[in-house]
Amino acid sequence: MNWHEFQRIFNDCELDGDKIVIKSKLHEVIRFVTQNYTYRILEEIIAIDKGNGETELIYHLYSFEDEEDLFISIIVKDKAESIVDIFESAIADENEIYDLFGIQFTGNENLKRLYMPQDWQGFPLRKDYVQDDTRLAWNDDNEA
Repeated sequence: MNWHEFQRIFNDCELDGDKIVIKSKLHEVIRFVTQNYTYRILEEIIAIDKGNGETELIYHLYSFEDEEDLFISIIVKDKAESIVDIFESAIADENEIYDLFGIQFTGNENLKRLYMPQDWQGFPLRKDYVQDDTRLAWNDDNEA
């Protein structure tokens, strides 16, 4: 990947080690990378709660042709652009991140809880999540 060309087109980005950090235009950046380079596989989307209501999303792309990984990172508050129209497999990661971190993916019409019950309040992988729900406690009566 030609970093200088990429930076010229998307001037609000920077290189941080092996990760491209962008501030906006997530969908546009992912579309550009898949159309102009050989990154055709979305390995995963990783979410990291940074505190203060900010979540870092890291998009891990892979090129079989070049045998190369690419990481694209963006900090979001409560919303991010969906990329399910680019990578259909993103629906699973976006739903998981919605369920556990509460990030709304605009453009994903099928956001739903995957692991937590539908009536669950809060998002258990956020740093501000209060874990005082009795459903999380061990049941002393069932211990061997």
